[in-house]
Amino acid sequence: MKYLVALVFTVLVALSTLAASGDERPTQHLKAPDVTNMQDAKDIFLEMNHELMEMPNIGMQQAAEIHILTYTLEKSVAYFADNLTGDKQSLAKQMVVVVEEIHLTSERNRIDALKQHLNGYSELVDQFLFGF
Repeated sequence: MKYLVALVFTVLVALSTLAASGDERPTQHLKAPDVTNMQDAKDIFLEMNHELMEMPNIGMQQAAEIHILTYTLEKSVAYFADNLTGDKQSLAKQMVVVVEEIHLTSERNRIDALKQHLNGYSELVDQFLFGF
């Protein structure tokens, strides 16, 4: 597993370097399966957030891991934004935006910005999970 993470990290750093050369468009590195029901959305959301919250100090390796996690997390949060109503939907729509920022900053190894987005996301998650 550590070898796989190191390999993914190396590939992502190389791709991020290319992306940082002036092309700010996101790169599709992985294709996560679509989320098609609320239970899957909840399970993915809880699992991905648990993994995010368990990460130690955020550095380059953690940024690469976060980048991979966001592919799946984006699908879960988007499902909530499309299928919930009221305050939960509003929070989900906010999370969609922040998760995309987390994705982009982790992809480009912008560690300080990534930390800021993770803090903002954590606050949204706390609000979203209340009564979930």
